[in-house]
Amino acid sequence: MNFVFWHSYLMFHQAAYIRELANIPGNTVHWCVDEELPRRFRERGYPVPDTGKVQVHVAPTPEQLAKLAVLPGSVQVFFGLRGFALPLAAFKASLGAPVHRFLMTENRYEPGAQLLPRWLVYTWDALRYRRHLSGVFCIGHSGRYGGARFFLACGYPVERIVPFIHVVDSTPVQHTPVHRDHKEILYVGQLIARKRVDLLLQAFSQLAVPSARLRIIGKGKEERGLQQLAGQLGIAERVSFSQGLPNAETVAAMATADVLVLPSRFDGWGAVVNEALMVGTPVICSNRCGASDVIENGRNGYVFEAGDAGALRERLHSVCEHFQWNRAALAATESTRLGGAAVAARFQQAALRLLAPHHATRRPAVQWD
Repeated sequence: MNFVFWHSYLMFHQAAYIRELANIPGNTVHWCVDEELPRRFRERGYPVPDTGKVQVHVAPTPEQLAKLAVLPGSVQVFFGLRGFALPLAAFKASLGAPVHRFLMTENRYEPGAQLLPRWLVYTWDALRYRRHLSGVFCIGHSGRYGGARFFLACGYPVERIVPFIHVVDSTPVQHTPVHRDHKEILYVGQLIARKRVDLLLQAFSQLAVPSARLRIIGKGKEERGLQQLAGQLGIAERVSFSQGLPNAETVAAMATADVLVLPSRFDGWGAVVNEALMVGTPVICSNRCGASDVIENGRNGYVFEAGDAGALRERLHSVCEHFQWNRAALAATESTRLGGAAVAARFQQAALRLLAPHHATRRPAVQWD
């Protein structure tokens, strides 16, 4: 099969499965982007991802775009049609050609004042584009705040909305026993209001495990206010703040923590969840994070109701007092389940199913086994 992916840059949260897709016998994969990697990511230490056998086209010329967008029989995957110039241009160029078009998008169901206007513009997009699409790969699919509900409400057929995920490369770590006299709770990410680190601090302050420690890795405009809140809550001595670390150090911190927490008010996905699970660390995240799709309560972590400090406190208590797991075994299981090879196979199977002449009309289940 011929696959052509259209992105704004070489996404490090997509590269692992796109690279593995090119390793499946009989496949040829093209990846077209405006640039290799934006400056903001380079400054944060992200490398250009390994693309393997993928044929990469950076800033394709109009002639290259026109040729690749109409490659006969190809599967064309457009990462977003709103706010992404190259995918939209390629989509329009493909119209009328004998190709198969798929939209790939993160969940856009973010409760709040912006939900109605966002729904209106995405409904307008659906009215214009859905008849040209064979399916929608939705990153952050399930639950009452999931993308399936949002894109169904916009007018996309439910049987053509497929669950999908962001994918990261696994990082080798030494799973040596951790010897310490306390439980370590970890947050990694931006210190901005949407991430609700304040909720984590509130829940932690109510946690009846005096020996527990909270480590916060990240930076952002909320940093000073969060440090002040920790002092007001009387937990400053048990909370540490570290500004952004090199990726290797961040992964090492994940690999020794007892749990990673992502308490966001909304996250289209949340790739730190993948990163933690793949080094054997369980995760607690809110039900408004797309990555909650891969959490199985009691096996690899817990999901809690977004905004509910009491519910988060209970999940923290469960991890600190009752949760038992083998770090190396969890890392092996999750690295396989969420790794590039497995996701590439599921992606191709889903595309073939949607392209089958007698495509089933039932709603697809979310399965990451």
